[in-house]
Amino acid sequence: MVPVRILHVTDCYRPMMGGIETQVSHLAAHQARDHEVAVFTTTAAHPGAHGRSREQHDDVDVYRVAARMPLGIPVHPCAPRHLRDLIGRLDPDVVHFHMGGTAPSVQSSLRAASGRPTVLTIHSVWTPAVVGSYRALSALTGFASWGIQMSTVSGMCARRVEAWVGTPVMVVGNGTDVDQWRAPALPHDGVHVVSATRFAPRKRIGAMLRMLRDAHDELGSGAGLRATIAGDGPELARARAWVDHHGLGSWLHLPGRMDRGGLQRLYREADVYLAPVVLEAFSIAVLEAQCAGLAILCRTQSGAAERLTDGVDGLLAPDDAALTAGLVRLVRDRQLLARITAHNRTTVPPYDWDTVMAQTEEVYRAAGGLAG
Repeated sequence: MVPVRILHVTDCYRPMMGGIETQVSHLAAHQARDHEVAVFTTTAAHPGAHGRSREQHDDVDVYRVAARMPLGIPVHPCAPRHLRDLIGRLDPDVVHFHMGGTAPSVQSSLRAASGRPTVLTIHSVWTPAVVGSYRALSALTGFASWGIQMSTVSGMCARRVEAWVGTPVMVVGNGTDVDQWRAPALPHDGVHVVSATRFAPRKRIGAMLRMLRDAHDELGSGAGLRATIAGDGPELARARAWVDHHGLGSWLHLPGRMDRGGLQRLYREADVYLAPVVLEAFSIAVLEAQCAGLAILCRTQSGAAERLTDGVDGLLAPDDAALTAGLVRLVRDRQLLARITAHNRTTVPPYDWDTVMAQTEEVYRAAGGLAG
């Protein structure tokens, strides 16, 4: 693809630390090696900041318009006007919008890019209620005629969004720096189960703790099962209290948030990555753990499951009981565990940034056809 001007539009961006923020910032940085890339966001540069500002990260120009909103919510009532002004000044060849379930500033600004190649990527799982709401809104606004190319990060998400727009939705998975997660495993005792997550209701922390407890009870203390769940969030204190109350602290550890380097070191001394989340569009965390060579344990309803093969990359389970049974099986069947981890250490998932950027360019070309 010849060099082009790309403008990403997202309510949520750095310094916020979530899936959309991370993915958009990394995508923009990789694109900036060959293209002119800018980001428009309603996320403040730091807590309490407001107004318009501009800075640069990784050769990406970041334009911010932040309003004084309760709890620092990244919403600006005049986002469409500011975006139209920026589009007029930057003259981008493609405008790439990003959102999860709701993103008021993005949604209100979609018409600001009218007449240009436009992409809207959905990064989260839409429930039937959300799909129904958007279907009704689309009927009122005529959204399908706006000429916007839709994309999602997994086939599961695409099927739900297609129920809204009524046209095919393209799929581009999230990217990761595969080589950064690949490192030789370090010797360690027993079977070490890990997870990196946000301690919030959607991540099903309580269910994960119960699975680990039940598996440990079934296996017995001599089986060598131990676990580390890294992350921070509103439910961390409650989770730690639960671990203490049940006397599990000798083998189940909740160290809090770890940076990338800390997770890389953790994974070198681990065997299994446990992911009980159901409403998960893609799961960058699962992909990183897979790149690090860990056997993946996840629910079949997750977006991560569609890129895994049961018994090859890990074990897939339809419910929590089966997920617990899968964990017990991996601890008892060390040959199976060794076969899966060996496969993941030597097989590169097709989600390196070169692949993801090539797929993104295909979406841009499709958007150009709609705009034309």
